[in-house]
Amino acid sequence: MDSDSERLPQGFTRIGYDADDQTYTFRGPDNRIYESEPGSRYGELWPVGEPRPQRSSAEIEANNAAVKRDTREATRMMLPFALLVFVFMILLFKLINRPLSGDGQVVDCAESSHAVQIRRGDTCWAIAEKYSLGVDELLGLGGDERVDCDRLSVGQKICVPDTL
Repeated sequence: MDSDSERLPQGFTRIGYDADDQTYTFRGPDNRIYESEPGSRYGELWPVGEPRPQRSSAEIEANNAAVKRDTREATRMMLPFALLVFVFMILLFKLINRPLSGDGQVVDCAESSHAVQIRRGDTCWAIAEKYSLGVDELLGLGGDERVDCDRLSVGQKICVPDTL
């Protein structure tokens, strides 16, 4: 890291900092007090109490163009990160808003049957027996073609006959 003695002109020492103005104060070899530009620790030093030269409109325009260019470059660098955050948030919301169980698809039961929701502890055999059917008959009902008895999940729907 550079020290003040390496960065300042010969004979200058830093003697203070004004946090309100964000200016550093230096003592020169002639014992005069100098200030830095606001926000700049090392740069042009100006004697305290003397007017500073005004910048020309061309210098101001050049500075504004440089700031605008730097802002555009910084935005361009941040866009991929923002895109990743956006995609992550979309995936997170999809995960949060998905159905808690079941495959979320609508069951289209055949005529004279209706859908019931699987509860904890239900099995194909218990449901079939409740409706006086065999498991093969239960799975043969219209709408139960995709039901996998080994993978029943709470909230999933299965078609059963209308009558008990």
